[in-house]
Amino acid sequence: MASKHNSKQVAAVSSVDDATDQHSVGPDRAEQARRRADLFAAHASPLADVGYGLDVPSSTIDKLRKSGLGPRTFKIGRRLYVHQDDLRDWLRQLRDQEGK
Repeated sequence: MASKHNSKQVAAVSSVDDATDQHSVGPDRAEQARRRADLFAAHASPLADVGYGLDVPSSTIDKLRKSGLGPRTFKIGRRLYVHQDDLRDWLRQLRDQEGK
């Protein structure tokens, strides 16, 4: 015997699937713009927030830093921070290297 689904249950499952699909796609453009504005508004940002603000995994930023190719950092307590000027300089270097 075929099971019958309650229309409310099907709608709830459908809305969960839609929310999951939207989440897996990533942040929309407005969210990305807000992240970047927040990142550049601060004098210094935690290293993890740099990746978040640029929509790049923080592990990638950390690997670049460890290999000497990432932004200059400084430490307060146990956390690494990036000064805004150093972040902008690093981004300019990346842009200039890409243009060559």
